[in-house]
Amino acid sequence: MKYALGLIAFAASCLALPTHAQSPATDGPIGLVWGSSSAEVQAKGVELKEIEGTDFGKSYLASKMEKALADQSAALLSFGFNDKLWRVLITSRPFSEDPAGSAAVARYDELASLLSDKYGKGTQVHRLGESIYAQSGYFVAGIRGGQSRWFTNFDTSNLFIQLGLTASDSSTATWRLIYENKIFRRDFEASKRSREKGTL
Repeated sequence: MKYALGLIAFAASCLALPTHAQSPATDGPIGLVWGSSSAEVQAKGVELKEIEGTDFGKSYLASKMEKALADQSAALLSFGFNDKLWRVLITSRPFSEDPAGSAAVARYDELASLLSDKYGKGTQVHRLGESIYAQSGYFVAGIRGGQSRWFTNFDTSNLFIQLGLTASDSSTATWRLIYENKIFRRDFEASKRSREKGTL
């Protein structure tokens, strides 16, 4: 559990991904419904543990989900300040002892293909760092140190989705998926500005 919390905290500091036209309150990833309240999610049997200190409003580490990806490790659900699900972050189990990142990249490619089939062609950023980070044996180290970047963004009228690779050390990589519902994200941003204005 400590590993999953650490992974979520790290991944939450990274960016997100898109989706195509849907009504604002409709099916989200891993069996979720956009705009649901935390109570509605719990009513489906999902256990939620609140996580402090995120930038996305009330956020919870979810477990006992009805649907999950085969190698999913953790899911962080964000409900903003109005208790409406607007952001989902999913991370994988670690792909350890693989400094070249071969297994993580292979899985990333599989997921990118599936997302492309569903949401249309994404915009890839596959950039290796310079010097040793351009060598395959230092691929994960480059990701970990921010020298290399490996992600794909998918953008639709209602969703932003990002599939990316992150790393916890020089030989352990994970994939990370971020979904944001654009309509509920606007609601979140408006309520955030209102709260901040009231604080000043």
